[in-house]
Amino acid sequence: MIDDADAADGRWLALALERANPSKSGQRVIVSLNQASDFPLSRMDARHVIDILDANALRLRPQEIAEATRAMVPTKNRGRIRDLAGGWPVALDLLCAWSATTQGHCEGLSDLDIVRESRLGDFIAQDVLPMLAPEERTALVHASMLDTADTDILSGIAGQRDDGRIIAELAFRLRGLVDRHDGQFLLQRALRIWLRDAVEAFDGRSRADILVAMADRCSEKGRLGEAAVLARMAGDSGRIRTYARAHGALRIWIVHGFSVLKRLLDNSSADDIADSAVLKMIECIVHLKSGHIHVAQELFETLARDVGTTHPLSTDLEIVRVTLLVYGCSLERTDDLELLKRITDEQADDAAMRTFLATLSAILNCQRARFDTAIANLIDARAQAEKAASRYNLMFLQMHEASINLAQGKLKQARTCVTDARRRWQQEFAHDVGVETVIAALNASIEFESGQLSSARNSLRKSANRMPEAEAWFDIYFAAYEVMIRINIVDHGIGPAMAAVEDETRKLRAQGLPRVSDLIVALGLCAAGEARLHGTDVPTPAHWTIPQAGPTASWQEHEVFTIARAYACYFDRNIAEAWSLLDAAILGAEAQGLQRSRLRYLLVMFALASAEGEAGRAKVALRAAVVIGAASGMRQIFREIAGRRFAPMIRALKDDDSLTEAESGFVAMLVNRLQERESIASGKLSRREIEVLRTLEAGGSDKQLARHLGLSEHGIRFHLKNIFKKMGVHDRASAVAAARKLDLDADTSSLR
Repeated sequence: MIDDADAADGRWLALALERANPSKSGQRVIVSLNQASDFPLSRMDARHVIDILDANALRLRPQEIAEATRAMVPTKNRGRIRDLAGGWPVALDLLCAWSATTQGHCEGLSDLDIVRESRLGDFIAQDVLPMLAPEERTALVHASMLDTADTDILSGIAGQRDDGRIIAELAFRLRGLVDRHDGQFLLQRALRIWLRDAVEAFDGRSRADILVAMADRCSEKGRLGEAAVLARMAGDSGRIRTYARAHGALRIWIVHGFSVLKRLLDNSSADDIADSAVLKMIECIVHLKSGHIHVAQELFETLARDVGTTHPLSTDLEIVRVTLLVYGCSLERTDDLELLKRITDEQADDAAMRTFLATLSAILNCQRARFDTAIANLIDARAQAEKAASRYNLMFLQMHEASINLAQGKLKQARTCVTDARRRWQQEFAHDVGVETVIAALNASIEFESGQLSSARNSLRKSANRMPEAEAWFDIYFAAYEVMIRINIVDHGIGPAMAAVEDETRKLRAQGLPRVSDLIVALGLCAAGEARLHGTDVPTPAHWTIPQAGPTASWQEHEVFTIARAYACYFDRNIAEAWSLLDAAILGAEAQGLQRSRLRYLLVMFALASAEGEAGRAKVALRAAVVIGAASGMRQIFREIAGRRFAPMIRALKDDDSLTEAESGFVAMLVNRLQERESIASGKLSRREIEVLRTLEAGGSDKQLARHLGLSEHGIRFHLKNIFKKMGVHDRASAVAAARKLDLDADTSSLR
């Protein structure tokens, strides 16, 4: 073990090791020293004559950290202790020992408190810092104030001294405590906390002056989130107003992402916000993205009154208004697209603003079923986002493209877009929960359309269950809420599903989203019409009315309002009007490329014609629906809308010679799914499996089910496995839902 390389004669030691050649004798030489580069043993190491034991060899592996914390740290505190310790053996020993003696009471303690109480701070002060020269300590203190330190920031804050170069050298000497990754330097967490909060810098300036200098440097380099935190730490949050004004609210959102906007706002005081129109706009956007639409709209209207039409921010405010419209507010004007085009022309040289404007245009054109124009907008938005290095907007453009593909019935392409967006989110923006909500809503719609109900349920937990207090624009509300209503019907029946719709409409109106509320009321009326057509009369609240689609209505509104009105006409015995509505809607959807809507119109036409005994009209509608289903992969909606008259008609289509190979395969798949369900209903499940299913509906663990039925837990799991296989499902909720839909309780005569 070599503690001081300068005190040993490395040349003679290397020669002795080479002549001894321990590898020939089967022996092993391990050399432990502070810094391998300080000792001339590289030739020995390269020839594998010796093993160098340095910081990399001492770094703890994740398994070792997990084992140590599992043995000594309470479960609820393990993650925090692991983060503080990292791969540093001394830190882990001290933190685990402290946790064991104090029973790990971390509540109310800051990270600095834990570092102090565990005596890890004393170790840093007594064993680490004395190894460093004053300028090295100062450079480390400066680096500790940044989320991630890099030479670009550090080199500009210390006058003649180059902190960036010093940190780069320390990354070699203190490997394991200061690590380099892709040009950035990461300090071990406990060391960073101690340096930042308990150690003074040594360059003659006050802490506040250093923090302000670093904040200004971060703002210059576009690291606005860190700039805001540093300015607040310096007690000068007023500088955040300057940073916000210099960069602009919309540009920060576009280029840097929502989390940076929120950090700017969170580190500003109430007085800062009151004195800055840009910070007020940021506050509006933060509430918008957080799902507090009514608050965002109120802030926008107040700001619009205060700013007026001649203020430099008036154009930005118009863009915020259109953004609020996209998110579901009723702030539309008939010339919104023309307005966006005019502003885009004015911002010809600003790539960041142009990508945002093109994105808004794409969303509005998509909502109004102008898909060719929307795709052209997306292409332009991508090109400008690349120029502006706006990776955040590039991620969202994948989601907007998925929305277009869903409307056009292109499930495969939509799934690819969502997968790409999820990958980018996980790699770069995983802290943004709003993005996860949007991705989950799109995924729920895709999985539902393709008949993957278990996956759709999982996605709903991360989308519709978070709404309306979550990020979502109009298309996303529709994607999540339509699936939510239909899954609720499958899982709980039509009555509870309608009650859930009523609860959701109240929330939406309270959130300032009456337009979205009207949309899901119409979805509820569509579901109630289907149920009534299939023999279940469901009362709906008297105030549920079908709105009229206005001049700027979306394709989603046109779709559900038309279907709800068709059912209303049919049940009022205005059958000719129902046919007329659907015929016009089918032609219009075909002209616009709205294959998703066209499929639904055709299936409603089939269901109504079948109920009226108009076999010819029903067959034509079903035949056209099969063409769309085969091309798109949308199959679940056949089961949802077509009803009990679907089986004989779809079987008859098997013998239709005019079907293409793909269409014949699609029909065969639908028939096979029907046969699976019928074989279950006709007695494929055993009596005991039926009992397990009935008990499962009441809920409970395997142990509770076993106790209730007088079986072992192994027996319960065995029966569940068989039930899942026979019913073609993958989880308990799906099994219960399928059983309820088959009404197994009503018919036990065929049970084995």
